[in-house]
Amino acid sequence: MQLAAQIEELKKQETTAKSSIKALDKNLKTLNNALKQIKKGKKTINSKLTQFNVQSATATQKMNDGEIKLAQGEVQLNSSQQQLDSSKEQAKEAANIKNKLTVANVKALLTAQNFEMPAGYISEGNTQYLVRVGDKVTNQKDLANMELLDLGIKGIPPVKLCDVADVAIVDNSADTYCRVNGNNGVVLTVQKQNNYSTADVADKVAAKMKTLTKENKGFHYVNIMDQGVYIDMVTGSVIQNLLMGAILAVFILLLFLKDVRPTIVIACSIPLSVIFAVVLMYFTGITLNVISLSGLALGVGMLVDNSIVVIENIYRLRKEGVPVKEAAITGARGVAGAITSSTLTTISVFLPIVFTTGLTKQLFVDMGLTIGYSLVASLIVAVTFVPMMSAGVLNKVTQKDSKVINKLQTLYRKVMTRLLNRKIIVVAVTLALFAGSIFGAMNIGSSLMPSMDSTQMTMTIKMPQGSSMEETASMTDTVMKKVKEIKDVDSVAGMISSGSSGISSMTSGGSSNEDQSSMYVLLKEKKKHTNKEIKKEILKKTKKFDCEVEVQESSMDMSALGGSGISVQIKGNDLNKLRSIGKDIAKIVEDTKGTQNISNGSEETTPDLHVVVDKKKAVKNGLTVATIYQQLSEKLKDASEATTITINEKEYSVNVGNSAKNTLTRDDLKKVKLTGTVSGKEKEVTLDQVANFRNSDSLSSINRNQQERTLSVTSEIKDGYNVGKVSSAVQKKIKKYNAPKGYSITMKGEMESIQETTGQIGLMLLLAVAFMYLIMVAQFQSLKSPFIILFTIPMAFTGGFLGLLITGKDLSAIAMIGFVMLAGIIVNNGIVLVDTINQLRESGYEFEEAILTAGTMRVRPILMTALTTILGLSTMAIGLGQGAEMMQPMAIVTIGGLIYGTLLTLLVVPCIYGLFNRRKKKAE
Repeated sequence: MQLAAQIEELKKQETTAKSSIKALDKNLKTLNNALKQIKKGKKTINSKLTQFNVQSATATQKMNDGEIKLAQGEVQLNSSQQQLDSSKEQAKEAANIKNKLTVANVKALLTAQNFEMPAGYISEGNTQYLVRVGDKVTNQKDLANMELLDLGIKGIPPVKLCDVADVAIVDNSADTYCRVNGNNGVVLTVQKQNNYSTADVADKVAAKMKTLTKENKGFHYVNIMDQGVYIDMVTGSVIQNLLMGAILAVFILLLFLKDVRPTIVIACSIPLSVIFAVVLMYFTGITLNVISLSGLALGVGMLVDNSIVVIENIYRLRKEGVPVKEAAITGARGVAGAITSSTLTTISVFLPIVFTTGLTKQLFVDMGLTIGYSLVASLIVAVTFVPMMSAGVLNKVTQKDSKVINKLQTLYRKVMTRLLNRKIIVVAVTLALFAGSIFGAMNIGSSLMPSMDSTQMTMTIKMPQGSSMEETASMTDTVMKKVKEIKDVDSVAGMISSGSSGISSMTSGGSSNEDQSSMYVLLKEKKKHTNKEIKKEILKKTKKFDCEVEVQESSMDMSALGGSGISVQIKGNDLNKLRSIGKDIAKIVEDTKGTQNISNGSEETTPDLHVVVDKKKAVKNGLTVATIYQQLSEKLKDASEATTITINEKEYSVNVGNSAKNTLTRDDLKKVKLTGTVSGKEKEVTLDQVANFRNSDSLSSINRNQQERTLSVTSEIKDGYNVGKVSSAVQKKIKKYNAPKGYSITMKGEMESIQETTGQIGLMLLLAVAFMYLIMVAQFQSLKSPFIILFTIPMAFTGGFLGLLITGKDLSAIAMIGFVMLAGIIVNNGIVLVDTINQLRESGYEFEEAILTAGTMRVRPILMTALTTILGLSTMAIGLGQGAEMMQPMAIVTIGGLIYGTLLTLLVVPCIYGLFNRRKKKAE
């Protein structure tokens, strides 16, 4: 059963296998057919493949050839592109005028193009021609169309000035501010040439301005400063004092002589001597100025001295019964030697002028020569005109003697008799008084020049740092209104200049900063208050204003010749140490009584924006610190003149500048473009890419003296204090200050000028005394008599010091001139007195009788000569008239010295004479 089943199973498998075989055979046939087709296709593929390979090889070859050509084309294209780019850059560079036309280049081109100059001569036939090259621009249009540059590029026309700049005629009103009495104005400054008179030029300018006022409606002018007016006022005052002095001198003569005839002779000699002196002044080039006229005024009192001595001697002989002609000849001859010697001694006082320099020489030359000419004239007139006129006028003389003179002579003889018995005591007391006067003089305040009143004052208004012109102008307007409210003020003018306008100021340079203004105050001629009082009123009215107001009492103050106030100069190299020392010295000055408005020399700083260049970044961009500075300064600097053009006969300055300069802000500055060169190519960067910015303050100015940095500590002097005394107090404190090694501290300013002037006048005085002594030795043929006469000088100086002490005047340079004058004047009395004593002794008089008789004889002429000089200077000493303050100290010293010196000459010189001639007295 199982086997049958297996067989059955095998049969089934066999059937299945047969079926499979049949299917396999069928598939095999199919495969054979497919194989045949494959073989057939293979042949076809092989054929196609062979054809494709051939085509592929051909295509590959063509492609390779194409790639080679493409590469070659690409190379050619790149080369052409490079050439094109290079050509473009070259064209751009050629067409770029940015670096070709800087402000500096435009200026240079304008100067070169607007040019005309003769080159030489050529000849054609008999005619010689001047060859002139170029021509100048004559109108604005031609200037605008002036060709500056031709780029040489086809299609690009030459560059004209109007292509790169705005050309316009403008004024400087935007840079300046000027107001006169609240109205807009223009300041016109006129300066005279050296060889012309200030007063004459001022008068002619004033006349022209008046003509313009008449010819032009609405035109108005104000003299806010006129030196001519001041000079006229001062010279007028001096001339008035001169005439008054002459009148008073004649009055003294009439009072003493009690006779009109000799008074007429002297009165006629005065104008003759003055004319003689003025003629000499003219031929030696001395003008009629304050100094020379003061010398002439002083000379008026001395002009009559020689004539008085001569006329008094002639008059005395006539009263004794001597015939008129004989009296004229004998009288003049008898005193000719004495008055010649006295005149020469006075003139010799001014000979040492040749050894002086600076201010001392300026003060003395005109005055010395004027007085010298006056005395020479008076001597010639005294020995010629006076005897001649006396011979005709003094036919009759009054026999009446002046009771006052007689009593005075009697009193003098009695007093002198007693004093001659106490000669040593008299001389000792005199020397003690002189020593006391010197001690008193040491306590007299000193100054360079006396302060003077005038009708003109100046002011400076200083605003806080960084203030704009508009703010300064507004404050100036406010201050002007307040000043104009003062009753004694006639006109007020103010001005500001930004510095680019080129306006020059009238005296002190004006203000060149936008935060400062200058003001000029014109006072009424008949003002009721002094300049000092007006100054206080101005400062009071402006005290609460947000500005600093400085007032100079007089625009004509002579102290400007040598500086005013206190100034301490510090020298050294390190600026920080200088500033530190300056602060210490300023504290010393501040702690000294009498000082105000102290400056340590470093307060006036300027706010700086410091551009700190990063050198590494700069180098990377082809820049250096120097090139950055050059490019930046070119953009910031002011417009400056390149050339000038004349339009309708009016000359205009052509200024070239960067129009954007005034509008730059801090942010604009940071973005200023700079051009550097890297690898031959220009590179542009902004300033803030290569630099940092830092705020700082720096000194407005750094001064140097002998190549060393200097700093000046300054101070004003309070009212009621003396600059000499305060300066001495400061100097004592500074001597105790230990300055670092290499640093020096020196007193400058007015104190330096005072010391220098005092030293020179002291030397001048010593030389003058030496000259006078030699002249007197020649006259007396003796060493003793001139030495006795020289004792009159300390006597006169005692009186001069007393005059200053009594009147409260400072010992100024002008006062010192008075002392020099005294030395020359006072010895004349001594010469006349000693000469008379010697003559009487030679004629047989006993020793003491000769002294008493000579003194009695010479009381009247000595008093007359002294009083004429004193009264001749009296109006000047009182200070009458505008500007009289300048010469007032000289007059006070001279009057004080003459009063005291004349009295002691009559009383003490005889005693000294007696002491020095005791042996001769015993011999007699």
